[in-house]
Amino acid sequence: MDKINVVKRLYQLFNIKINNIRITRFGFMRCLLFFILNSLVSLQVSANDLYAVFTLSSDFEPLTKSKVIMLFRGKTKYLQGKKIELSDWPQNNNIRHEFYQKLLGKDLAQMNAYWARLSFSGKARPPKEIDNGSVESLVEWLAVKRFRIGYAPIDLLPANANVLYIVKKEKS
Repeated sequence: MDKINVVKRLYQLFNIKINNIRITRFGFMRCLLFFILNSLVSLQVSANDLYAVFTLSSDFEPLTKSKVIMLFRGKTKYLQGKKIELSDWPQNNNIRHEFYQKLLGKDLAQMNAYWARLSFSGKARPPKEIDNGSVESLVEWLAVKRFRIGYAPIDLLPANANVLYIVKKEKS
Protein backbone atom coordinates (compact mmCIF):
# COMPACT_ATOMS: atom_id res chain seq x y z
CA MET A 1 0.00 0.00 0.00
CA ASP A 2 1.54 3.31 -1.04
CA LYS A 3 1.54 6.51 1.06
CA ILE A 4 -1.43 8.09 -0.72
CA ASN A 5 -3.59 5.02 -0.09
CA VAL A 6 -2.54 4.95 3.57
CA VAL A 7 -3.57 8.58 4.02
CA LYS A 8 -6.85 7.98 2.17
CA ARG A 9 -7.58 4.97 4.35
CA LEU A 10 -6.80 6.95 7.48
CA TYR A 11 -9.12 9.70 6.26
CA GLN A 12 -11.88 7.17 5.66
CA LEU A 13 -11.36 5.72 9.11
CA PHE A 14 -11.31 9.10 10.81
CA ASN A 15 -13.91 10.92 8.70
CA ILE A 16 -16.39 10.85 11.54
CA LYS A 17 -18.47 13.28 13.48
CA ILE A 18 -17.14 14.42 16.80
CA ASN A 19 -19.73 16.39 18.77
CA ASN A 20 -21.72 16.79 15.53
CA ILE A 21 -18.75 18.41 13.77
CA ARG A 22 -17.51 16.66 10.65
CA ILE A 23 -13.76 16.72 10.19
CA THR A 24 -12.95 17.94 6.70
CA ARG A 25 -10.23 16.51 4.53
CA PHE A 26 -8.11 19.65 5.08
CA GLY A 27 -8.74 19.56 8.84
CA PHE A 28 -7.87 15.89 8.99
CA MET A 29 -4.61 16.42 7.11
CA ARG A 30 -3.65 19.27 9.45
CA CYS A 31 -4.44 17.09 12.48
CA LEU A 32 -2.51 14.16 11.04
CA LEU A 33 0.49 16.33 10.23
CA PHE A 34 0.41 17.87 13.70
CA PHE A 35 0.20 14.42 15.29
CA ILE A 36 3.12 13.06 13.27
CA LEU A 37 5.35 16.08 13.92
CA ASN A 38 4.47 16.16 17.60
CA SER A 39 5.27 12.45 17.91
CA LEU A 40 8.63 12.86 16.23
CA VAL A 41 9.59 15.82 18.41
CA SER A 42 8.53 14.09 21.63
CA LEU A 43 10.44 10.91 20.73
CA GLN A 44 13.62 12.75 19.89
CA VAL A 45 15.88 13.12 22.93
CA SER A 46 18.90 15.33 22.70
CA ALA A 47 22.24 13.79 23.64
CA ASN A 48 22.65 16.68 26.08
CA ASP A 49 19.66 15.31 28.01
CA LEU A 50 21.28 11.91 28.54
CA TYR A 51 23.86 10.98 31.14
CA ALA A 52 25.66 7.66 31.31
CA VAL A 53 26.78 5.90 34.46
CA PHE A 54 29.86 4.06 33.25
CA THR A 55 33.12 2.35 34.08
CA LEU A 56 36.19 1.42 32.10
CA SER A 57 36.06 -2.14 33.42
CA SER A 58 34.25 -4.90 31.58
CA ASP A 59 33.56 -6.67 34.90
CA PHE A 60 30.15 -5.05 35.35
CA GLU A 61 26.83 -5.79 33.68
CA PRO A 62 24.17 -3.13 32.97
CA LEU A 63 22.32 -1.82 36.03
CA THR A 64 18.70 -1.14 36.86
CA LYS A 65 17.53 2.33 37.78
CA SER A 66 16.93 1.28 41.39
CA LYS A 67 20.51 -0.03 41.70
CA VAL A 68 21.94 3.22 40.29
CA ILE A 69 19.81 5.21 42.75
CA MET A 70 21.09 3.05 45.60
CA LEU A 71 24.68 3.68 44.50
CA PHE A 72 24.36 7.45 44.28
CA ARG A 73 22.48 7.62 47.58
CA GLY A 74 25.20 5.72 49.38
CA LYS A 75 22.88 2.80 50.18
CA THR A 76 25.28 0.24 48.79
CA LYS A 77 29.04 0.02 48.47
CA TYR A 78 29.07 -3.20 46.48
CA LEU A 79 28.06 -3.92 42.94
CA GLN A 80 27.84 -7.47 41.62
CA GLY A 81 29.99 -8.66 44.53
CA LYS A 82 32.73 -6.06 44.07
CA LYS A 83 33.44 -3.06 46.30
CA ILE A 84 33.16 0.04 44.15
CA GLU A 85 34.23 3.67 44.30
CA LEU A 86 32.07 6.44 42.83
CA SER A 87 33.22 9.71 41.32
CA ASP A 88 31.48 13.06 41.25
CA TRP A 89 31.94 16.30 39.36
CA PRO A 90 33.01 19.50 41.19
CA GLN A 91 30.40 21.41 43.22
CA ASN A 92 30.04 24.25 40.74
CA ASN A 93 29.76 22.00 37.68
CA ASN A 94 26.43 22.03 35.83
CA ILE A 95 26.81 18.33 34.92
CA ARG A 96 26.61 17.41 38.61
CA HIS A 97 23.51 19.53 39.14
CA GLU A 98 21.66 18.11 36.13
CA PHE A 99 22.66 14.50 36.87
CA TYR A 100 21.28 14.54 40.41
CA GLN A 101 18.19 16.41 39.29
CA LYS A 102 17.46 13.83 36.59
CA LEU A 103 18.38 10.71 38.56
CA LEU A 104 17.12 11.58 42.04
CA GLY A 105 15.02 14.70 41.60
CA LYS A 106 17.28 16.53 44.09
CA ASP A 107 19.20 19.77 43.75
CA LEU A 108 22.81 20.23 44.91
CA ALA A 109 21.91 21.71 48.30
CA GLN A 110 19.72 18.71 49.08
CA MET A 111 22.42 16.27 47.97
CA ASN A 112 25.13 18.08 49.95
CA ALA A 113 22.98 17.96 53.08
CA TYR A 114 22.22 14.30 52.46
CA TRP A 115 25.89 13.36 52.06
CA ALA A 116 26.88 15.46 55.09
CA ARG A 117 24.37 13.54 57.21
CA LEU A 118 25.63 10.17 55.97
CA SER A 119 29.28 11.15 56.43
CA PHE A 120 28.72 12.51 59.93
CA SER A 121 26.90 9.36 61.01
CA GLY A 122 29.65 7.19 59.51
CA LYS A 123 27.22 5.31 57.27
CA ALA A 124 28.76 6.31 53.94
CA ARG A 125 31.26 8.58 52.25
CA PRO A 126 30.34 10.86 49.36
CA PRO A 127 31.68 10.07 45.89
CA LYS A 128 35.21 11.24 45.07
CA GLU A 129 35.07 14.72 43.57
CA ILE A 130 37.15 14.96 40.38
CA ASP A 131 39.52 17.91 40.66
CA ASN A 132 39.15 20.00 37.52
CA GLY A 133 35.85 18.70 36.20
CA SER A 134 36.97 17.39 32.83
CA VAL A 135 36.15 14.07 31.24
CA GLU A 136 39.88 13.45 30.78
CA SER A 137 40.43 13.75 34.55
CA LEU A 138 37.48 11.44 35.19
CA VAL A 139 38.81 8.84 32.76
CA GLU A 140 42.29 9.04 34.34
CA TRP A 141 40.75 8.49 37.80
CA LEU A 142 38.64 5.58 36.55
CA ALA A 143 41.64 3.94 34.86
CA VAL A 144 43.64 3.64 38.11
CA LYS A 145 41.37 0.95 39.61
CA ARG A 146 39.03 -1.54 37.94
CA PHE A 147 36.05 -1.03 40.22
CA ARG A 148 35.52 2.68 39.85
CA ILE A 149 32.33 4.17 38.43
CA GLY A 150 31.55 7.65 37.15
CA TYR A 151 28.99 9.53 35.13
CA ALA A 152 29.14 11.99 32.26
CA PRO A 153 27.02 13.36 29.43
CA ILE A 154 26.65 10.59 26.91
CA ASP A 155 28.20 12.64 24.11
CA LEU A 156 31.45 13.04 26.14
CA LEU A 157 32.02 9.34 26.87
CA PRO A 158 35.32 7.76 25.86
CA ALA A 159 35.25 5.00 23.27
CA ASN A 160 36.22 2.33 25.84
CA ALA A 161 33.42 3.17 28.29
CA ASN A 162 31.27 0.32 29.61
CA VAL A 163 27.88 2.02 29.95
CA LEU A 164 26.00 0.64 32.95
CA TYR A 165 22.93 2.87 32.83
CA ILE A 166 21.53 5.80 30.84
CA VAL A 167 19.97 8.55 32.96
CA LYS A 168 17.33 10.77 31.39
CA LYS A 169 14.53 12.93 32.71
CA GLU A 170 11.49 10.80 33.41
CA LYS A 171 8.15 12.06 32.14
CA SER A 172 6.09 13.43 34.99
